[in-house]
Order: sequence, then C-alpha cells, then structure tokens
Amino acid sequence: MVHGITVDGCNPSNWDDPGVYDSLARGRVTALNATIAIWEGFEETVDATATWHRRFRERADTLLQVRSSADIVRAHETGRTGIILGWQNIAPIGNDIERLEAFHVLGVRVVQLAYNVRNLVANGCYEPHDEGLSLFGVKAVRRLNDLGVLVDLSHVGDRSARHAIEVSEAPVAFTHAQLREFADHPRNKPAELVRALVDRGGVIGANAYPQFLPGGFDSTLSDYLDGLERLVEVAGVDHVGIATDQCEGRDADFFASLARLHGTTPHFDAGPYRPNPSVAGLETNAEIPDIASGLRDRGHTPEEVDKIMGGNWMRLYREVWGA
Repeated sequence: MVHGITVDGCNPSNWDDPGVYDSLARGRVTALNATIAIWEGFEETVDATATWHRRFRERADTLLQVRSSADIVRAHETGRTGIILGWQNIAPIGNDIERLEAFHVLGVRVVQLAYNVRNLVANGCYEPHDEGLSLFGVKAVRRLNDLGVLVDLSHVGDRSARHAIEVSEAPVAFTHAQLREFADHPRNKPAELVRALVDRGGVIGANAYPQFLPGGFDSTLSDYLDGLERLVEVAGVDHVGIATDQCEGRDADFFASLARLHGTTPHFDAGPYRPNPSVAGLETNAEIPDIASGLRDRGHTPEEVDKIMGGNWMRLYREVWGA
C-alpha cells in the first residue's frame, strides 16, 4: 500500500468550474470518482466523455485520466489529480448492453445501476416496491464484471442491491452511503446489507453529504467522522473509504434536476436552494485532508488512516479493474 494516497469515492462537483480544480489541488486529492452521468442518455454522455478527454489534454499538467490503479499511483507520484470517469445511473446505455464496452474503451470505470428510481436494470432506493434486478439487470452486472467496471449500488434499493451483490462475480461498492442505523434515510444502507457487501470483498464510502447524516444541513465534520467510525465498526477497517459527495460549484438548477423523475418529471421537493451544501468543516474539496487529521485525532493508527483515505479503494480497484 502506497502511503499518503487520498481517493474520493464519489464527487459530483461542477467540472466546468475552474475553481474546483484549484480546490482539489489544495486538498491534495490523489484521485476521485467524478460523476459524469446521472439522468443523461447515450449521446449526452458521449459528449460529456469527449469533454473530459479534452480536459485531460488541456490540463495534462494537473489532471490524469484513471483507467487502472497504476494510474492513481502515477498521479500520486507526479502531483496530479487522477480522474475516474463514473456514472450514477446506467441510463446512458438505454436498452443496449453492448454500449458498455464502448464506454469502457472511453475510460468509464464505475457504473451505478440505478439513481433513486426504477430503470430497466434495477430499482432505486425511493421506489415503494423493489423486486430486485431484472433479467436485463443481471446481464448488465455480468457484462460489467467481464469488462472490469466497478458496480456501484449507492442509490439502489435494498433488494436490488442484495441481488446485485449475489450475482456479481466481482466485489461491488456503495461508493457513497452511510448506515441507516446511524441516520434513518432510504439512501443509507442497513447494517446487514453492508455486511453482505463486505463479505464479498466490497467497500463502502462514508458519505459526507449532510442530508444523510443525523444533523442534516447543520452537520459538522465531527458528525461525519462519527458516521465513518460507525461504518468501520460494522464493515471493518479494510472495507471503508471516504466519499465526500461534494457538490462544489453546483447551482440551484443542478439540485432541482436531481429531484426529478428521470431528470424530467417533477417529483421530490428539493427544498430551498443551499449554495454548496456540505458539512461544516468540509465545505470544499480543499478541506478533504481534515478527514485524515480528524481520524488521527481520534486515535486511528497511520495504517488505518491510509486504508480509509485511499488504500481500501485502491485494493478494490485493482481487484475489479484487473490492474
């Protein structure tokens, strides 16, 4: 395990905002799973991926595309930020599983099966009835396994998530979630489901988005660390990472879009807009090192801190991506 690597398990910041990249550099973030698709379809996601390839060329001195765990080590050694292209919904493939291979060639390495609501593959965590994966969903999981793409179940319903854990031939992840026993919210995961995930070698990223913590938007970094430590108690120190779910630079329209069914139909009340919703003490990507400081202050050993801050994600990526 390389010392000092920081990996953010999920980060949907505004990638059109130059200040976000400055913030990541100040936070010495080695690599992150950058959300590039939520409700977007095939063509929009191809365009978004092409935009990222342009960024990799234009910002080659500060950014590096991650296709393997070795790329994360290279980012660490060269002082750059490694970008893992990830989806929070499998919607970009439509009804064509073979599109997964095309996106894998383009560099997508993390795919979530569903975002909050039902699609052709799985049920989201807000659906009132969850029957598990569809036949199409089982085939999609197996195809992701074959390609070496990490399956993400963060916004997926409990039964669909358990089904995916069972049928996947590789470890899977809750890239950004908390324990439901810690904060009672459908987006958080019950302890038995977390244990099922880690029994198959998976990792859960402790989610820092305040809505999923007991204190809501009044939560602090200390509250986040409480949740992280509860996850360590349930999952073990070898299966917990960090996931800021940081929305730095995002505006009201972004949050309104998240609350719509499939991005179009009004559904959830997003509530009043809160600029940069985050826990106090973790307002931007620049504050990510304070998570490690907080863990050390709470008595965690250097080895434990290295695992939580990035080592556990690195182990999972190597196993799933094959490099």
